[in-house]
Amino acid sequence: MRTEFFLSISLSLMGWGVWAGSLALGQDLDRAVVEGRVIDAHGDVVVGVKVTVREESTGYEREAVTDRTGGYRFSALSPGNYTLRATAEGFAPVEYAHVVLRAGQTVRRDFRLGPAGFVERVTVSQRDESSLIDVRRTVLGTTFTSDEIDDLPLDGRDPLDLVFLLANVQAAPFEIRHLGDPGTWDEVLLPSEEAGLFSLAGGRATANHITVNGLDNNDDRTAREQSSPSIEEIEAVQVITNQYSAKYGRASGGRVNIRTRRGRNQWHGRAFFQIQDEVFNANSFFRNARRQPRLPFQRRHIGGRVGGPIRRDRLFWFAAIERRDEQDLDAIIALLPADPQLNPHYPLNETPTGKLRERDGIQVGLLEEDFLTPSVRTTFAGRLDAQRHSGQQWAFRFSGTVTDSLRARSRGATVRSGLLNRRRDAWSIQVHHDWTIDAARVNQFRFQYSQFTPQLIPRDRRPGVVVGSSRGTRPFILGTGFVAGASGFPETRAARRWQWTDTLSWEHHAHEWKLGADIIVLRSTTSRLNRFFGFYNFSGFDDFAQSRPSRFRQRIGDPDQLIKNTIVGAFFEDAWRVRRHLTLTFGLRYDRESLLGGDDNNFGPRLALAWDPLASGKMVVRAGVGIFYNRVLLRTIEDFAVESRLFEIDLSSRADATGPLTALDRIGGFPHIFPNDPTDPLVRDLIRPILDTRRLSPDLRIPYSLQASLGIEREIFDGWKLEVDYTVHRGVKLWRDHNINAPVPPPGGFVAFLLDPPLDYPGVIVLEDGTKVFDNRERQIADVGIPFVRFDLSDERRKDVGRGRQKTRVYGLNAVGGGASTTDPVEAALNAVQYLRPNPRLGEIEQLQSDAQSIYHGLTIGVQKYFGRRLVLRASYTLSKLLDNTTVNTSSPLDEFNLSLERSLGRTDERHRFVFSGRFTLPPFLGALHISSILRLSSGRPFNISTNGQDRNLSDVPNDRPHFRGRGPIRFVHPGDASTSAAWARLFVFSTVGTNGTLGRNAGRGPGIHRLDMRISRTFRVRERVTVRPWIDIDNVTNTTNFLMNGFIGPLDTRFRESVFLQPRASRKPRTMDLGVRIEF
Repeated sequence: MRTEFFLSISLSLMGWGVWAGSLALGQDLDRAVVEGRVIDAHGDVVVGVKVTVREESTGYEREAVTDRTGGYRFSALSPGNYTLRATAEGFAPVEYAHVVLRAGQTVRRDFRLGPAGFVERVTVSQRDESSLIDVRRTVLGTTFTSDEIDDLPLDGRDPLDLVFLLANVQAAPFEIRHLGDPGTWDEVLLPSEEAGLFSLAGGRATANHITVNGLDNNDDRTAREQSSPSIEEIEAVQVITNQYSAKYGRASGGRVNIRTRRGRNQWHGRAFFQIQDEVFNANSFFRNARRQPRLPFQRRHIGGRVGGPIRRDRLFWFAAIERRDEQDLDAIIALLPADPQLNPHYPLNETPTGKLRERDGIQVGLLEEDFLTPSVRTTFAGRLDAQRHSGQQWAFRFSGTVTDSLRARSRGATVRSGLLNRRRDAWSIQVHHDWTIDAARVNQFRFQYSQFTPQLIPRDRRPGVVVGSSRGTRPFILGTGFVAGASGFPETRAARRWQWTDTLSWEHHAHEWKLGADIIVLRSTTSRLNRFFGFYNFSGFDDFAQSRPSRFRQRIGDPDQLIKNTIVGAFFEDAWRVRRHLTLTFGLRYDRESLLGGDDNNFGPRLALAWDPLASGKMVVRAGVGIFYNRVLLRTIEDFAVESRLFEIDLSSRADATGPLTALDRIGGFPHIFPNDPTDPLVRDLIRPILDTRRLSPDLRIPYSLQASLGIEREIFDGWKLEVDYTVHRGVKLWRDHNINAPVPPPGGFVAFLLDPPLDYPGVIVLEDGTKVFDNRERQIADVGIPFVRFDLSDERRKDVGRGRQKTRVYGLNAVGGGASTTDPVEAALNAVQYLRPNPRLGEIEQLQSDAQSIYHGLTIGVQKYFGRRLVLRASYTLSKLLDNTTVNTSSPLDEFNLSLERSLGRTDERHRFVFSGRFTLPPFLGALHISSILRLSSGRPFNISTNGQDRNLSDVPNDRPHFRGRGPIRFVHPGDASTSAAWARLFVFSTVGTNGTLGRNAGRGPGIHRLDMRISRTFRVRERVTVRPWIDIDNVTNTTNFLMNGFIGPLDTRFRESVFLQPRASRKPRTMDLGVRIEF
């Protein structure tokens, strides 16, 4: 029996006990609730009072009648400003005006009716509304309103950056947010495409649900957003770190919902312009260190919005548009021939800028060039809203995002012809229908169709060329060669999504019932075109000049991969108001994805409570527990499926080649390629199927999390709120790679085997002098013309002993590996243990399994202060710890036979994180300036220290770690401190080939972040309804150098030597400045 099954049953039984036979509905995080009680002047309840709620901006009205307890309740209200009015025969009407409702909030408004004769009107101030504690809320999170979003300095106007204003949010593993020096991109680990965006309260960065108006906005292939609406269109952004409502699924982490604007009875619009230019920016740390000037940069935003009534109180329209133009720079560091026509069949467009020298008999020189990489993104949306007095509301929304950019995939040796154009287009149509059937029942229906077509297209369709590397796809060291043509990883994709959701809400006495379902039909077609254009390797410039490649590769077949996934979810929930000051919520959700047909028992029970122990409305205790299932990531599934239908041509002198290089004569030699037809006579005898070395585990399951939290929120002073929450988040069935064909260690281990191989092992023979050796007469151990191979414990990479037919190459198991296969002891040893694999005919076989775990503990303390209509202060601090045994979905363990070595601090572990955001207005004699600021402080994150990509433990995976002979924590070294780096480097040594290093995973601790951003603005009233507001955004006001260290290759990295060991090789953005102006009417 699975653990989650027992927990599901336990929670279910608890819930049924709470229900006492009732069914119910729970908290709606997309809508708001107003409730209260009506009493007379003597404090007695008044039955039959008509209570009306009217949205002030659209005129939408609903009515309710008080029950026998004098209570009334309006659920499923759209967030906004409302007027509440209570009327009864013999009593004077009482009215509350400007009652602000936020998504997921329950607001209580009690009425005291007096004798007839006058109308009592109460105007609710923003301070009164915001200082109230929602004693019925069970989820953990916050909502950012449009006023806050408009005032805060958001770099790049990205609404998803708002999530980082919560202290219990961490960036994804290997993140490069706000990277400040493009010239250092080759020296940081780039995040994998499916690494995700951010981690909410200990959840995986791939486990979040991003929605727009409650409908899916996820790119299910890469675990990020499909598109981001313009800030001009956004009404609010809701960030839920722990959600206990069964209505929401497809996320084992948190949820981010973006609610968009709509038209109103009053015409309203605005336009804005914002610009950032390098003239106003500081220089980055590393460019200053290299005495280089600031890089040219300019980014412009322009856009606006407008909306109003078509028919007052009935029909409204709204539209918004925003365009971003960004002129960024990338860098080329390549060694080029002086003559761009060196090979007339493959002319180049660039020439060297550095001093010429001779290499391989050819005049060459270094090209170091910064070049523009323009990017243009246009986002637009339109919306039509209609409503009827019969209680029906309709909304139709259309949105689109078109992005076109030029990037080099951070490969500094790639010349301009090898760059890739990136397009990322997204379109969406949404239909919303809310039907208030009667005072107790509300039905909500949603439909969405979306289309997403990202593309990565090579500018140059000629075959890819690498000069300076005979084996790989790029030079080993920048400045030793160049990359040109279609050498990257081009791909196109078309994803279409149909989504239907329906939710029925029903109130009965103290219960709120909710029942609903959602269906998503997803069709995604990806064309991965890597090597379909052909790929030539040249060892040297003379070979390139003479069209003498050392290797040619090309893929043949159909690159299209169609994935079909139908996602079905259903839920059932009850919120039971046990007493006026105690609410219990229980729900059960079921999710199923057709892509993993065998995973059918994804039941997620959830239980939460909100209790006001003082019965004062100024304090609430919240607790919750539940099971939350994630969704399938299509990129990971594609990685383990698409290659099985393809063929490849691999021409070289290697033993594993499909044919000789002379076969190129069939197509006229370089730079031609073979036809893409496996039945063509030109290729029929040169192709082989790409071996199915990646597969899905037959018992692969959707990852899920077990979450629990306990928190207290209290009003401590007038307008001050304190919230303390403790969260436990356990990730279960997380995905990771396993090599199911790794060599199995023999008795005594690999070292003893290599030094003294058994005579019954295939290929082991005894020489005349009695020495046992491995047979290499067919180059099965090393690609060298020496008949025998053996190993010793020396630190010599290789040495040759004996003569003639007894000649033997000896590899030292304590030598540094890497480099040419003829001298690499690691590669020779891996070939020698080939017959220890379960299937000796194959090498590594990657199988995706769901057996990894994580555990997070976090204590968050938050303070909020409201004053007037402005949020003055929002501050939060989190103390947390994350342990896991995998980083991303495709991470592999160090040792398949000792998985316990993987358990360590997670890559997103930030022990301390503090965030402050505030807004205030100076008095008129100081200029009436509006000042908004964001302060972020966080401790460093762990990073891994590896062996420079050497597979020393013979596991097929080059993620080995060295021995560490020191003590205490391993911390980063400030750049430029060569003596400290060298001292640290001497404490690390490579393990003997065939063994693991003693250093643990993620043993290093990197630099923290200290960043202050600020916006200064002022509002000028030109006319009664026309205002102009200029502003200045200053990011990283203090110009603090925040180093970026998301991984480290070492300790004997041949590119950088010991003098920079443990030193960060990139930094985040220095101080930057944006100027903007907005006109509202």
